Amino acid sequence: MNCRFTLDYLLLSILIIIALTLRVGMALKFPNIFWADEIFQSLEPAHRLAFGNGIVTWEFRDGIRSWVLPGILAVIMRLTAWMGKGSTGYLIGINIFLSLLSLSNILVAYLWGKKIGGTNTAFICAAICTIWFELIYFSPKAFTEVVATHFLLPGVYLGVQKQIPPTRNSLFLSGCLLGISLALRIHFIPAIVFAVVYICRKDWREKWLPMMLGIIAPILIFGTVDALTWSYPFQSFWLNIWVNIVEGRSKLYGVSPWYEYFIFLIKSWSWLSLPIIILALIGLRHIPILGWLVLIIILSHSLLAHKEYRFIYPVLPMVMILAGMGTGELVLNLSRRWVSHKKTLIAILLCLALWTSISITLISRFNIYSPLNFSTFGTNLENTHLSVTTNNLLALQSLSTENTVCGLGLWGIHWALSGGYTYFHRDVPIYPVDKAADFEKLKPGFNYIVANISIPSQYKNYTLQKCWQGTCVYKRPGSCSQIIDRDINYVLKKSGN
Repeated sequence: MNCRFTLDYLLLSILIIIALTLRVGMALKFPNIFWADEIFQSLEPAHRLAFGNGIVTWEFRDGIRSWVLPGILAVIMRLTAWMGKGSTGYLIGINIFLSLLSLSNILVAYLWGKKIGGTNTAFICAAICTIWFELIYFSPKAFTEVVATHFLLPGVYLGVQKQIPPTRNSLFLSGCLLGISLALRIHFIPAIVFAVVYICRKDWREKWLPMMLGIIAPILIFGTVDALTWSYPFQSFWLNIWVNIVEGRSKLYGVSPWYEYFIFLIKSWSWLSLPIIILALIGLRHIPILGWLVLIIILSHSLLAHKEYRFIYPVLPMVMILAGMGTGELVLNLSRRWVSHKKTLIAILLCLALWTSISITLISRFNIYSPLNFSTFGTNLENTHLSVTTNNLLALQSLSTENTVCGLGLWGIHWALSGGYTYFHRDVPIYPVDKAADFEKLKPGFNYIVANISIPSQYKNYTLQKCWQGTCVYKRPGSCSQIIDRDINYVLKKSGN
């Protein structure tokens, strides 16, 4: 066996093991919600498919979301439920599954680096993608844009490989990967159209046909699923565009100026944005398509009124690959002056130590919803995205193994930040309790309460069970009686949420 191939295989295997450990480990150590969609647009409908109960939001009542991703996640939930009691088992399984998908970024980074700068550049590119805090944070999350990115990057990589003659199988596979990405996240249309034009250009027979066939195949599958689960083929595609863009439903969840994504990036990277961008610009000379895709994704999403950082998630691994290329080029230029391989190795390790330090530093202050500042270190992880809603999720997860629950009240906790049945897992009603008057009416329906504010003093029969920082679980003796038309799904349907 070729020694160079063996070394590449060894280095890539080490990085993949580290990456998987970091992603799964962080997700389990710091359960959190970046945005409620990661639960209620994917995991919650998956739980409903797998176990029969779940909170139903307006998107799945109106039919603007595809069942493909929830269906796949439902299978993972059923297959991995044995890994732990209550909701713990399948939550571990979901984190592992999504983290495994994210390893495509590291593979692409290594292969692209290898092709351009050899093993040293490959290792640097893949290592940066392995340890970068945003990729670790988002990879296990069930966002469609995150999952779509993990098909988009390998699709682009396969497409731009110059093979003479170009193999139709690789182009077809590239198209399939791009088609899956497009079907998962229709908003990537501008980027994927550009990628296809960039890859194929004038080679209609050799490239356009297999690429387009590859793209069409998964889209047809998604359309067929819509026909089987909704009213007509491709319903989730057209309704999503119509409701959110034409009717402007997405504006109800916030409107931001056109430059908001640039502010998000600066908030996330602070003053370190400058060296990162400089390194990415150096790497841009080697992979121009990634630079164009970064620009297209940011600008096309900037035209939409409602903006969320996760929408431009594909930009993050692309920039990190480009910055890795830039870092690799600097190390390569220095190594040419050195005869000693030991000096080159030391330079690579120092670069990676610096990148690791930057990643740790930035995650300690990672909160894109905080005011813009150029601080370097954060002093409290509870103020970062790592710890958002952690207490709520742990509280509901603890009840997933509690057989005496006959009804659950949420007091002072918004349902969208609760984790839903994905974490709760018990087949009993959930009642949102917003006011003291509601408490009196609804208390016969639940014997457990999850609360982050004090329970009204007159209800002394509820005893404290356990607290996670400011979120506590309370229990009262006795059974529950059903409260008609006040459970969470009825409340959401009535309010249109």
